[in-house]
Amino acid sequence: MSNKKVQYKKLLFEFISVSFAVLLALFVNQWRENHNNNLLGQQAIENIKEEVVDNKEDIIGLIQSHKLLLSTLDSIVRIENTTDSTDVIIGNIEITLINSSAWEMAKVTKAVFYINFNDINTLAKVYNFQSYYESIVHNYILSNYGVGNNNLNKIHEMRSFLNSIIPMEENLKIYYERILKEVLI
Repeated sequence: MSNKKVQYKKLLFEFISVSFAVLLALFVNQWRENHNNNLLGQQAIENIKEEVVDNKEDIIGLIQSHKLLLSTLDSIVRIENTTDSTDVIIGNIEITLINSSAWEMAKVTKAVFYINFNDINTLAKVYNFQSYYESIVHNYILSNYGVGNNNLNKIHEMRSFLNSIIPMEENLKIYYERILKEVLI
């Protein structure tokens, strides 16, 4: 009987040892996975931050360029209203593609799950607005591709487009500044 007691104790000890080792391995594995997920979220934030900084610089350049072109168009319209000539050559609207690859990559890799929900919500709103802005630019380009810009109607269309897009660009700039200050610290 005493031999059986020793075997039970030995079995119980082995069972507890193996269970403890398995639980410890599961704990370590979960800790490592959480650590890697946190690193993924932090890397996504860093990538998005770099992207937003670049986008902000691009938008600032676009705002300046578009305001200058709008000023030129306003001058042309004033001249056109006093003369009969419509043979004025004007510049083209500068278009820069605004990047969203870091944001898209964060969504694809599911890094967004490891970032604060409020931060992701704010970022999503900005990127949605950015996408809306890009769609307006895209539609304008498609509808005016290959069309000369030297008649007065085209000049008025271009002025109207610039008058509608410059405030959007200024809003994007403000949104970028806000998320750089509040979210991507």
